[in-house]
Amino acid sequence: MECARRVKMAGIVAAAALAAASCGGGGKTPTVPGSPTVAAPDPTPTPASGGESAAANACPIGKGSPDAACSKSSPQLLAAVESAIDLLVRDRPDLFNLQEESVAGTGQYRVLDKEAYLEGVIANLRAAGLCAGRSLDLELLQVKSTNGFSEDFDVWSSSGFVRRGGGAYRQTCTPAAFPLEAREIISYVRVVLWGFDCNPGVTPPHPQEAQVPLGCDGFATATPKQRNGQDVPAWVHGSEIQWELREGHDVVAVEPDSSYSNPFNRILYPKGKVGFLYLCATVQGVEGCLYGQTIP
Repeated sequence: MECARRVKMAGIVAAAALAAASCGGGGKTPTVPGSPTVAAPDPTPTPASGGESAAANACPIGKGSPDAACSKSSPQLLAAVESAIDLLVRDRPDLFNLQEESVAGTGQYRVLDKEAYLEGVIANLRAAGLCAGRSLDLELLQVKSTNGFSEDFDVWSSSGFVRRGGGAYRQTCTPAAFPLEAREIISYVRVVLWGFDCNPGVTPPHPQEAQVPLGCDGFATATPKQRNGQDVPAWVHGSEIQWELREGHDVVAVEPDSSYSNPFNRILYPKGKVGFLYLCATVQGVEGCLYGQTIP
């Protein structure tokens, strides 16, 4: 049994890679038609205590709405963002190469420390009385002066320069889209099978069919999702998850994957009986379930 528990996730990041470890001298043959999608919690940044996003504690205006609709419009807070950048250039010239600009005479200087630059702009916006933070992917600045709307700006170019003007504006969200607590960002938890470890000669069905042959071990993963179907970043949802097998205790045993420290994965070991199973996972109070079965 121990030798059979070998197909695991390796390099569990946003684009997870799979690796199969062999158990010398025979055993089951790994079959991995699927791929897990949840990422192990990143070491940085860390969410604020109590399950809130870091920006939630720094916005006296109040929280945003998870139902905000976003699209391009005419930015109202661009001047405030420009002023915040100008102030940072004046007070922290060490963050820039003031002798190098992406376009001469525009003030779009080479950025020497991206993280310090972005956090510095946010600090200046907050000091000006605005609510400011970073998007879930940490690439955009989110700014609002009221809960009626918020705006997103991309003030750093991939080539490493300050981005200014209309090119920095990305979208307006109505009502304001931030800040949100983790449980508000998670719309649902997707629990699925992603692969199998099977005895030689056993061909499993596609994981989407949620069927585990008696001659295979099944691998399940839980992924917190946003309303748009995108994964919730691991640093937002944290590492806490509760698993519960509500039906099928006589059909499968559900255990952690001991090869990788990812609590969002479980292995299903059939007990030699055909029957149904109901496996649920809860993250930040949001639940998702897998309804499956074992097959001959």
